[in-house]
Amino acid sequence: MSARAPHLENAANVQEMLRFWNYPVQEHLVRTQDNYLLGVHRITHGRESVSAKGIVPNPPKDIVNLLRESGVPLAAETKEAYINNQRKRHKREQEEDFEADLDQKHGKKTKAGDYIKPVVLLYHGFMMCSEVWLCNLDEERNLAFVLAEAGYDVWLGNARGNKYSLKHMFLKPHEKKFWEFSMDELALFDVPDTVDYILNRTGAPSLVYIGFSQGTAQAFASLSINPDLNDKISLFIALAPATTPPGLENGLVNSIVKAAPNVIYLLLGRKTPLTAALFWQNLLHPTTYAGMIDLAVKFLFGWRCQSMSLVQKAVSYQHLYSFTSVRILVHWFQIIRTQVFQMYDDVQPRVPYLSSTRSHCPHPFPTNQIATPIAIFYGGNDSLVDIKALLSDLPDLVGVWEVPDYEHLDFLWAEGLDKHVYPHILELLETHSFNGHISTAQEKKRIITRSGSNGAGTMLREIRTLVHELEGNDDFDDEDGGNASAVSALSTPNQSPLVERNSFVSGRRSRSSSRIATHSFIDAQEQQQH
Repeated sequence: MSARAPHLENAANVQEMLRFWNYPVQEHLVRTQDNYLLGVHRITHGRESVSAKGIVPNPPKDIVNLLRESGVPLAAETKEAYINNQRKRHKREQEEDFEADLDQKHGKKTKAGDYIKPVVLLYHGFMMCSEVWLCNLDEERNLAFVLAEAGYDVWLGNARGNKYSLKHMFLKPHEKKFWEFSMDELALFDVPDTVDYILNRTGAPSLVYIGFSQGTAQAFASLSINPDLNDKISLFIALAPATTPPGLENGLVNSIVKAAPNVIYLLLGRKTPLTAALFWQNLLHPTTYAGMIDLAVKFLFGWRCQSMSLVQKAVSYQHLYSFTSVRILVHWFQIIRTQVFQMYDDVQPRVPYLSSTRSHCPHPFPTNQIATPIAIFYGGNDSLVDIKALLSDLPDLVGVWEVPDYEHLDFLWAEGLDKHVYPHILELLETHSFNGHISTAQEKKRIITRSGSNGAGTMLREIRTLVHELEGNDDFDDEDGGNASAVSALSTPNQSPLVERNSFVSGRRSRSSSRIATHSFIDAQEQQQH
């Protein structure tokens, strides 16, 4: 059915998948504070080819068309034009008279090699790994490739316990203690330690976090209990966010897990769940295995998976499952039972259906205290997303988009992602991601220190506001409010005053030249402000 399908079906790891797509890949190890080793993958730049001129960019035509339609310049164009603008600016600075506080910066030139790309971290969902971002049969539907060609430094995170993070400094996977972690540990260690490693490695003051499903839940939790993390993540984009799922579609299973979440320990043990799924994956033909998965998700969640083609499901489901702990599954059932996005409850009720809060009170994650700008994309047919409950627990948002026909997994592999979702993501990244030159190690350290204390998002928002005021842009959409006259391409939930006040909408306008000029001015204003 597809020439690409066998290669992606049989790819054993991220390295093989990226080699097939001709994209560069680096693998990094992040050591968490509690001594887990997390595998993180990095796509440093877009696709290249060897020609008579040497190694030159060779982005896929479909991705080029997507970026053109979204008004986003290609990575090579952005960097080359940016460097040229920097040279012109420094030449102009030498001819002008500066104020006394800028005299010490006279003649200081930015090195072309010190260009720092804006950084994006993609994080997978429950029982998944970083491979889920790379197995779309169409290149323009792989978000990681679109971002790499748009000039972003793309990182793919992996949670502890999956196939790329099955390592600990002192524990072994066959030991029960290795699997004694819930989402609390993901929020306390995995997310902040991964972000710190990436920022230290790249020198960028902040990054954009894009999560799917549990990848959104752990980010909500981590941002709510780690105040410093809010200054390091300039934007959080939540795809199919899951914080308080209403429950399972099957009434019998739903009643059992709500009655006593700990029954899962009796059924699955204390280590990792659903090892049988991986057994059948190796035994069955991909199309047969995909049919079994379709039946399972329809039985549990009511999904029909009609937005994905049969061949796409046969490929994607080969990379769907990876290891995690049973405790995380129990944690999710505790949240479903209480309908509160809370930390793992170590003290379980002795009687089914009765609350244990008389003797103790599990800590809810204070998500309404998150300061990082948040944008949400959810499916109208996603049974795991209760959008009204989610919005009630969050501060004012940058924007909320609903794709009416999408279910949960569609935000990874459905047809139309490049039309319904990615253009909005690219617009959000244009206004919220760090981008610029930093000429010396001393300046890198100074900017990172200042962004950690004052908030990178606030700093860049103030500078961008000044840019638009000086340029006389009357149609500037404020990042905290949005343009009330604009109309979103996708529908927003009805009767939601939060969305009505804070929908983020950017009009279609050419950014190829304005983005470069804006970034040059922002760089100059940053130096002047310091």
